[in-house]
Amino acid sequence: MSENWNQHMGDDQLVHGLPKHMAAVAGDDENTYWEIIPGKNACAACKTMRGMRFAKYPGPVHPNCNCEIRRVAQQVAQREKKPRVVASDMLQGSGDNATEKFEAGQKIVVEIRNLGPFVTGVLLRIDGEVERTTGHIWPGQVLSREFSKFREPPVPWVVFLMCIGGDNSTIMYSIRG
Repeated sequence: MSENWNQHMGDDQLVHGLPKHMAAVAGDDENTYWEIIPGKNACAACKTMRGMRFAKYPGPVHPNCNCEIRRVAQQVAQREKKPRVVASDMLQGSGDNATEKFEAGQKIVVEIRNLGPFVTGVLLRIDGEVERTTGHIWPGQVLSREFSKFREPPVPWVVFLMCIGGDNSTIMYSIRG
């Protein structure tokens, strides 16, 4: 009587520290992730999975695996750590302006790029209180200005921008927070 047991070549190999069949699904997801919780008597392969996050359901690490596989929802505060572009647009010509209203983290960065053809500047007004000008921005030059508020995230922001340079100047801006 023979056993019907087959071992595939490479099944016991690791790729980036993961069993070969799980390497393609490892990664971070913005809303939820899966994690493996090894039990008390877990083998070495399962113990190495502790703390790793998976974008898709990873399945058991190996046959006869009794580890818990749990779906976890990330907290809003963890997502706020990654700055994202909350607004971007263009200002064209002297006096052109825009008002951006959004919610972001406690810190925002306003990046301003002069697309030319003239030297120009930008007036920034944050929440109607803080007012700054960039000074002269040469064509092709990029400037960044950082602003912060100490409140519980998400923080409401109102950013007013106005081009204060030569007519026909073009400014491109983006706000990360």
